[in-house]
Parts: sequence; C-alpha cells; structure tokens
Amino acid sequence: MESKASVTDNYNLHFNPKAYLERYYSSVEGYVEEEEGVLPWTLEILHSIFSHEGVSGDRLIDIGTGPCIYSFVSSCTKFKEIVVGEYSEQNRNALKRWVDNEPGSFDWSSIIEHVCQLEGHSEFKERESLLRKTIKDIIPCDVRLANPLIGHASPQKFDCMSSAYCLEVACRSKPEYVKCLKNMAGLLKTGGLFVQLCEPLSFYRLGDWVFEGILLDEAFLKSALEEAGFTQIICRSRKRTSTAGENTYYDFTFVISAMKE
Repeated sequence: MESKASVTDNYNLHFNPKAYLERYYSSVEGYVEEEEGVLPWTLEILHSIFSHEGVSGDRLIDIGTGPCIYSFVSSCTKFKEIVVGEYSEQNRNALKRWVDNEPGSFDWSSIIEHVCQLEGHSEFKERESLLRKTIKDIIPCDVRLANPLIGHASPQKFDCMSSAYCLEVACRSKPEYVKCLKNMAGLLKTGGLFVQLCEPLSFYRLGDWVFEGILLDEAFLKSALEEAGFTQIICRSRKRTSTAGENTYYDFTFVISAMKE
C-alpha cells in the first residue's frame, strides 16, 4: 500500500535526497522517462536570464532549494554571495556535503560542464570552485512563515531571489500559495529580480512515498505574482510531451522572471 507525504507530515523523514538526485540529476538529460528534456531546457533559460546585462548584485537568496545546486551554476557568476534556505534537514546536509567537497557527495560535474558549454567555455572546474565559494550559508526555511528564514533575520533584503519547484509542493490551496509567495517577497529588495522554476503537479512518487502537490495554470501563477507585488512578469512554459510514466502527474513546466515593485 502506498503512503502519502507532504511538507506538513514529516517530509523530513520520508524524502530521500540520494534517491531524488540519482533519478533526476544523474545526467544532463534528466529523468528521461518522466521529464523528457526538461532539465536542459531549464538550464538554457537560466543561462539566458543570468547572462543578461544588468542582472547582478551582492546577495541572492534561494528558497526551497532541496538537495540541488544546478540553479546556481549560472547565477553564481553575477552575485557575491548565495544564501540557501531549505526546509528539510536531510537536504541541507546533502548540500553542505557538496559545498565541503566531502567524499560521496553528489557529482554535479556533468551539469556544471553543460552550463559552461552554454556560456562558450569549458572551465567547469573553476565554476565548481566558484560555486562552492559563493554559497555562504545554508539555513532552515519554511515559506509558510512570515519570515521564511527560521531564526535568521537578515539585516538587509536580497538583490535577487530564486526558487525551484517549491511552492507547488509546499502549499495545499491557491490562497496558501499566494500567502507563501508574499512571505517570500518580503525577503527581496524593491526592484529585485525573482526567478521561479515551477512545475505544478498533483503528485510525485519517490520510493515508497507519494508526495502531494497542487495543479495550477499559467493565468493563476501570473495573478499570484501580481498579488504578491511583482511586475514585469515573463512566463516561459514547456508542455509535457510524455504520456507514459507513473511517478508523477503534471502538464507544464514554467520558468518565470519578475521584478518586485
């Protein structure tokens, strides 16, 4: 019998970072059976966003990072420091092991090398080193709180905020989604850039557990951002082409950029 899990019922115990990383990020192609090209598409758009002139600053905050670093490979060249906010202790530990270059930590080299090739060079070892140096802190985070950074009151707001596949699994309703987005927006400076990867889904399966999510459409995603105080919203979407697979259900993947009013 399958068991279900969500952020509110011991996600820390049920989510397996090693199994997740091995399924979705063992190669640049991603998990072909379910994702069919989503990861390279995402990496190319992130490269495009962060190679744009004027996208830079001192501090970037990432919310709901999971055990992943792929979304920083482009942005780490434009910001002096990255702060990671992640709910799960197991995921935070997986990130720390990679930052500390511990034996047995997940190997991100193929994905880092791919991004460097998009930029027109092959200096992926240097990029790997820069990324480790730029990640300054890995701290607990809960988007349901008015200050999502648990016990860490930032002395100043961030120049940029990113988030990958977080709110659609952290929230159980549209009003909660908007509220959590407003909580996150409070961390960002006026005029700051928000980059969101979003894949609204009803569920995904990992091991013996089924993790619940929420299905949302593009119109709602844009209206939620507007209600949370964002403008200049650009929404890029990719329709799922695979009909096979029993480990998840979703229709679109989105990469959204917006500015805080």
